[in-house]
Amino acid sequence: MNLPVLLLIYNRPKETKRILEYLVKLRVKKIFISIDGPKETKKDKDLSKKIKIIVSKYKDKNILINKLNKNYGCKKAVEKGINWFFSNVKKGIILEDDCIPSKSFFLFCQKMLKRYNKTQVKVISGNNFLKKKIKINDHYYFSRFNHCWGWATWKEAWSIYDSNLKNWDQLKSSNKWNKFFTNPIDRLYWEKIFDLSKKNYFDSWAYPWLYSIWYNNGLTIIPKYNLVKNVGSKGTHNSFYSRVDFKVTNLHKKYKHPSKMIYYDQADNYVMENFFKPRDFLWPTRFLFILKMFITKPKLFITIVFKKIKNNIYD
Repeated sequence: MNLPVLLLIYNRPKETKRILEYLVKLRVKKIFISIDGPKETKKDKDLSKKIKIIVSKYKDKNILINKLNKNYGCKKAVEKGINWFFSNVKKGIILEDDCIPSKSFFLFCQKMLKRYNKTQVKVISGNNFLKKKIKINDHYYFSRFNHCWGWATWKEAWSIYDSNLKNWDQLKSSNKWNKFFTNPIDRLYWEKIFDLSKKNYFDSWAYPWLYSIWYNNGLTIIPKYNLVKNVGSKGTHNSFYSRVDFKVTNLHKKYKHPSKMIYYDQADNYVMENFFKPRDFLWPTRFLFILKMFITKPKLFITIVFKKIKNNIYD
């Protein structure tokens, strides 16, 4: 496996050990490991020690380690890790500790990075969440959405990343944005997401990255089959993921390529409706969603309310 891999780690020793053993077994030529520091709790510090012990067993000339000096959280830690990665390489794969790719994922990334270098493509994703509901005639399609359970990109593409969404207000008021989604509900959903992201409501790098791709007219490549399994999906609050085991399938090596570099609207519409679920995020239907959460998942409801009070940010 010639492509360099960045492994982003925080406080999950079991997942860290599993993915490291897997990457070493596959003989990945160069592995970069970026580790976010622990929070100021005994549990986090103990987990951090276990992580260090596991990683220390893999000290090798082909493995580089970047230990952050404190806990930066999901957004800043990932930004720092990817920036560090691309200060050393020109292209590569990014994995979090709970993402287990198939063997064909590496070949897929390698071929796509070569074929679409210096084009509109900004991300090669290893994920497909269509559940075989939408027919894909080719071996991949072009999407608006940059699913990131295992993905690849170029240093040049990552350079467009705008952590602060500095041009978001300009984009939101433009004709380009008004035409981007034909469904006004979808457009309102993303306006709210990016408004909150600009206020740092979310501890997430993924929304600013998606915004950066859209602002720069970028495309994401989505494989015909799911190539990366997320073994940590039980932690997500999105039932679209947690209810279904997205099996990993290998792609045939002789790819059939799409004839045009355009969004596959039918596939994107399915993902928008079934994963992002915009109506659950917008009033008045959000009230029903919150009520259902209060009844069926009271602990999650209390956690979210506490977070809102703590951050003093309200919807």
